[in-house]
Amino acid sequence: MVSLAEVVAGLPETKKLYLDDSYKKEAESHVLRWIKDTGRKGYVVVRETIMHPKSGAQPSDHGVLESAGITFIVNKVMEYNGVIVHYGEISGGDFKEEDCVKLRLDWERRYKIMRTHTAGHIVDYAVVTIYGRPFQSQSAMHDVGYGFQEYIGEYSGDLKERIEEVANEVVMSNKPVFAEYVNAHELSKRVFGAPNLARLPRLDVYRIVVIEGINAIPCGGTHVKNTSEVGRIKIESIEQVGNGFKVSYRVLDG
Repeated sequence: MVSLAEVVAGLPETKKLYLDDSYKKEAESHVLRWIKDTGRKGYVVVRETIMHPKSGAQPSDHGVLESAGITFIVNKVMEYNGVIVHYGEISGGDFKEEDCVKLRLDWERRYKIMRTHTAGHIVDYAVVTIYGRPFQSQSAMHDVGYGFQEYIGEYSGDLKERIEEVANEVVMSNKPVFAEYVNAHELSKRVFGAPNLARLPRLDVYRIVVIEGINAIPCGGTHVKNTSEVGRIKIESIEQVGNGFKVSYRVLDG
């Protein structure tokens, strides 16, 4: 089996188009590397991509790469040393270096993830608002319509309905959601309502996702442009887990 280190060896970092435009459904690029794995499965690296890897508590995008009769079904996207690697199954031939390819995103899946990830930031705000103090986050997942946040600390009382109410007030308030970039010196002045700042890696530039008036959190994920796009947030459960508690939620239409 080929390692990701071997797949990306000597390649430049991938231009991540999804960071500046989460709504970009199609793009063109060029193949930098194609490596077979088993059968018709293999790894493709292109110069730029619209597909988000599994990272930052967000699952991998799915999609298709096409070139002159060749179709590559992407069922997993990964990142290694800044290089995005697409893994899937090819038909119609094999890619060659510098082949022009068209990338098409599984948009229905991506948009649901965007809504769920934005909902996760809203749930963060609702938890802090209801409990009246910040919590350190220790785990999270923003999947296709379902997510959870785990916080360190104790919770008391049955506050599920109140957290849900505050979260949906934010959804209905039509708050703009946008990304901006700040340097390390500006970071502490620009973020607010963000857990785990002490655990951030040292970078020259940070990407921050802002929900206007709600929070501004360092994040490399994909998000909707307005809280109204999230839909209804349903808090499924709040339960004790180890040294903290877990808030599970779903994103519903309408």
